[in-house]
Amino acid sequence: MRLFSLLLLTLPLVAGADMTITASEQVSQKISPDVLRGVLRYEERSRSADTIKNELNVIIAAVRRLDPKAEHCRGGGYHLSPRYSYKDQTQVFEGYTGVLSFECTFGAIEPYNALTAAVDKVSGPGIKKTQGALGWVVSDKRREALKEELRGRVIMKAAVQAKQFSALTASECTVSSVTFEQASRPAPIGLRSNAVMAEASAPTESPLPAEEEITAGASVIYSCRELARAKRP
Repeated sequence: MRLFSLLLLTLPLVAGADMTITASEQVSQKISPDVLRGVLRYEERSRSADTIKNELNVIIAAVRRLDPKAEHCRGGGYHLSPRYSYKDQTQVFEGYTGVLSFECTFGAIEPYNALTAAVDKVSGPGIKKTQGALGWVVSDKRREALKEELRGRVIMKAAVQAKQFSALTASECTVSSVTFEQASRPAPIGLRSNAVMAEASAPTESPLPAEEEITAGASVIYSCRELARAKRP
C-alpha cells in the first residue's frame, strides 16, 4: 500500500523547487511449505546432577546418530536448575531439573517418527517428553531465496512508480533510496504436554500443509525535479 498522503506533505511550496516523495512499496507471493517442523523437549528430575547429565547425554547421542551433521535438528544443549521446597520457613533442597530441547525439520513424517522412536528406546524411565505440535512450514533456505527475488521485484516496482510520479507531477522523478523492512521470523511452534508416555511414543500423523504468503516491503524515497531544470546542462 503506497502512502500517497505523504505526497501532499512533500509537494514544493515554491514553483520550480525540488521535491521528495516517500512511499511504501510491497510485493508478495504465496508459496507451498516444504518441511515439517516440530519441537521435542525432554525433562529429567533427580537429586544428582550427574544422573540428569548422563540421561540427557544418552538422548543427545541418539539424535546425533540419526542426524550426525545436525542438518535436521537444532539445539541439543540442556539447562540444569536446582529445586527447593520450604518447610517451617526453611529452604530444603529437593534436587535438580534438567531440560533438553531440539527443534527439528524433516521433508516427511517418517524420518520424524523414526527419530522420536529411537530416542524413546534409550530414554530413561524418569524422562518426561513434551512434543511440540508438528506444522508444515517454508524452510529457511527457500524463504530467503524467495525474499531475495521479491526484493528485486520491489526495486523494479519502484522504478515503474518513479515514471508514474513523473507523469503525475510533470517532473523527472528517480528512486533516491530504498530501505527494506526487516523480515520477521515465523512464530515458534507451541508445545503440548504428553501426559502418558505410551501416547507420546505413538507414531505422529502428518498435518495438512497450507500455503504461506511471503511479503517483501520497503520504504522508497523518490527525488523529483522540474523537467526544465532536469534537462538544463
